[in-house]
Amino acid sequence: MKLQQLEVFVSVAREGSLRAAARGQALTQPAITRTIQELEADLGAVLLRRSARGVELTPAGQALQVRASQLLEDARRAREEIAQLQGDLRGTITFGTTSSIALTLLPQAVLQFRQAAPQAELAIVELKYPHGLQRLRDGQADFVAMHLLPDMLDDDLRSIPLLDTDFVAVARAGHPLIKARTLAELADAQWLQSLAGGQAGSVVATAFREAGLPPPQGRVRYASFAVMLGLVSSTDLLGAASRPLAERLAAFGLQPVKLRRPLARVQMAVVMRKSYRPTPVATQFLACLQTAARGLAARRP
Repeated sequence: MKLQQLEVFVSVAREGSLRAAARGQALTQPAITRTIQELEADLGAVLLRRSARGVELTPAGQALQVRASQLLEDARRAREEIAQLQGDLRGTITFGTTSSIALTLLPQAVLQFRQAAPQAELAIVELKYPHGLQRLRDGQADFVAMHLLPDMLDDDLRSIPLLDTDFVAVARAGHPLIKARTLAELADAQWLQSLAGGQAGSVVATAFREAGLPPPQGRVRYASFAVMLGLVSSTDLLGAASRPLAERLAAFGLQPVKLRRPLARVQMAVVMRKSYRPTPVATQFLACLQTAARGLAARRP
């Protein structure tokens, strides 16, 4: 296998079309086809099948896409690391984060990083669990910052703790249940739940289960933080947020429901592949995240 062959294959897999991949790679479509055929002959396996929708990956193709994406991204990082070790602090870091962390921890970390490595490029993608972890596995993200529940990560991933915090219920000011002090008082409330089954949804369901209560009600699901903010601030739907985020949401008219016990204790952490080796610039950004987390912890009551 050659890197150029893998680049062509990954382009075809992502585009789902030989023609689109040819445009992206500045090659002719016959050249793309020939490269794929050479790669298939080398591996002794069929990687793609043509269909009415374009091309589809075979099981072998799906497996290769993950490995090839990792190899290509690691090759890029290797080139950048060599340059960085020679004093050129350039390169690109692709970082995934949740909306909760983007509104609390991230601004200070980015500010510090821009001062430390002004020539480096930082690509930030808002992600939700579990889709963010797939971007790690295929090499599209260097690492992600997210809230972790116990036993949430598979064996191929590792985490670096940043901050321990609570998840709390949030509601609009003047909500009829804003003075509730136990989860049982919220048993009949309507809860906004994540389409992705993310941390907030897991936290709420787990809290109800551990309290011996039936699952929370809620038929409204969302995939965007803006949707959550708009609905919880303007209706009687309840949401869930980390405590630092809940403090930021006060500016939008949302308040934490001051239950005697939080919905859950979670850990804000950076997650990466166990095999991932950060470049010097990525190490610098990790240090900025850790410094911002310590600053956030120091400001908490």
